Amino acid sequence: MSKKNLNKHLIGLTGEYFVAGMMSLKGWVASLTLKNYPSVDIFGLNPETDKTVNIQVKTTRKHTSFNIGLRHDQRNIIRDKILCPFVFVHIDKNDHVRYFILSRKEFIDLIEKTDDAYFNKPRTKPIKPNYPIAIKVTDLQIFEDKWDNIWKK
Repeated sequence: MSKKNLNKHLIGLTGEYFVAGMMSLKGWVASLTLKNYPSVDIFGLNPETDKTVNIQVKTTRKHTSFNIGLRHDQRNIIRDKILCPFVFVHIDKNDHVRYFILSRKEFIDLIEKTDDAYFNKPRTKPIKPNYPIAIKVTDLQIFEDKWDNIWKK
């Protein structure tokens, strides 16, 4: 594994451990999945309600947006690909950590809103329809520390 890929992998793991730690502080059980488990990074359990949840975590360090792993030309399959809540972990240059927590529905709605705005923005040259969809930290701010969103349907 190249140093760049190793660093990217470690940043991702860091975010997953941070999220699991925060869930534990809230009295919830969090178990990280094996890396070959598709679309789920953490299994969660609320022991007070016996609710369980699968969680996807995306982490970035020193960047201002998150690549969500989908392209604009895949918009028609977003509901098939986004299966659970997402927690976005932003680590700034001073190692300050911020958490943005979205239910599945909130995340799908945000993707559609922000991607529509990006796609319909006036341009001098047309853009290719296969560009990667990214979510800016500024678009996530209303979801900061909204941990109860994990349990929303």
